[in-house]
Amino acid sequence: MEKRDLIQAEIEKLGFFLQRLLAIFLKGNSAGNSIEAADLVTNEFKNELDFDFPLFISLSNDEMKKYLSNFKFNEQHLEKLADLLAEMNSSKAYLKKAIEVLDWADELSNSFSFERNNKKIKIQQLLNP
Repeated sequence: MEKRDLIQAEIEKLGFFLQRLLAIFLKGNSAGNSIEAADLVTNEFKNELDFDFPLFISLSNDEMKKYLSNFKFNEQHLEKLADLLAEMNSSKAYLKKAIEVLDWADELSNSFSFERNNKKIKIQQLLNP
């Protein structure tokens, strides 16, 4: 029972971490410091999780799934990560990766999500104005 509680705590901790990074980025971006905010997010991922954000962006879809599996990302974490990628929107690569992440969340899910589908449509519109 303690092992399960420890795992649940780690999963929750990852969710809070992703939510905090999204808030930090949005705050920095609204202040006109999008490059600094993006650098902060990249550094936080590296320092807190040993997650190489630039490498992650460059991975193929299959490699991405393996990489994220190492960090125990669940469906909700994937959605938060996709939100962050879409907000960072520093290149088409980030937007494409956000769609890939949402697609994988769909694969992991047992049900269709209108919210995820709407997010993908909005991101696709940013890719193809």
